[in-house]
Amino acid sequence: MTIRILLTALIPLLLARPEGRDAGPCLSAKEKRIARDERREHVRLALRSAAIHGYYVFDELMTEEAGMIDYLAVGPVGACVVVVRDEEGDVTADADGTLYLGRQRFKDDPKRQAVDLADDVNQKLADTGGHAYHITCFTRADIYYLGENQDVMTGIYPTWDLALPFAEAHMEHTSADVAEMADRVCEVYGRHPFVVPEVDDTQ
Repeated sequence: MTIRILLTALIPLLLARPEGRDAGPCLSAKEKRIARDERREHVRLALRSAAIHGYYVFDELMTEEAGMIDYLAVGPVGACVVVVRDEEGDVTADADGTLYLGRQRFKDDPKRQAVDLADDVNQKLADTGGHAYHITCFTRADIYYLGENQDVMTGIYPTWDLALPFAEAHMEHTSADVAEMADRVCEVYGRHPFVVPEVDDTQ
């Protein structure tokens, strides 16, 4: 009974801890930049594994209205926009799928950002038969599923799980289709992929 009373008293205090509670000592601007670049490199490494599943992966694609596409994977499932977010803290979602950082809604909603970028890709690939999906990768936030409906967090991944959607996706396009989509991406965005497929699906 005493332990239960102590836990009841401690839980509100733990939840009230400020964001960045595990940040450790203050970092210089240079150290923060290096740490951010290292996190981004981990994302690149995770996406490189998509090559064995037949994907091309592009980075830093500029759109006219939606901003920059961090990464775009083009493969058997179609095109997949990967939005990278570097916020620190706890990311949760309510029953409607609205994302929160700590107890506050995101000022720049990651889902809205991903949808806008995917819309741009869909317009560019309209006549190729490809469709753009989107996922969001949080490089240092802790992601929690609130309630029983985990579907509200569909498309939200930490870096270490980023390879899963490409490994588990259903194949909807042949290698020829994928190559055509990748060529179109090169043409309209003016960038070449840093990852190319390691397998050839000729079925």
